[in-house]
Amino acid sequence: MRGGFLVALDSGLYVRVADVLVELGGVVAEDGDGGAIVQLVDESGRRFMLYERIPEGTEWEVTEGPFRVAPGVQAPDMQQVTACPFECRWPDMVSDLAEAVARTAEVSTWLLDGDGVIWNAENVDPSSVKL
Repeated sequence: MRGGFLVALDSGLYVRVADVLVELGGVVAEDGDGGAIVQLVDESGRRFMLYERIPEGTEWEVTEGPFRVAPGVQAPDMQQVTACPFECRWPDMVSDLAEAVARTAEVSTWLLDGDGVIWNAENVDPSSVKL
């Protein structure tokens, strides 16, 4: 899977992000584990999938690290965050969607990439983020 996690100190993170994705044309469905997912397909046919829950047994990916922070980032306490996994292969799409989510947030939102780098959601560098 290529992707990462959107994280925030906000228990309503999934609903907040799902609302943004639905406004952009995303479709909500249930995943096989009783959670919800949102799938957004852009005009080029590229997909972004947001999952409500972290698969059981993989929580360590968000809570344990090791983590590095992108330039200018004040990282949250990763033991305290709510995290929503996502799948996407296109760094520019991820960057644009993370920025859209951050613009609607009343709390800070971060993106944890596949290399353990924590980005401010509004400043994900598509040329450096690893999915």
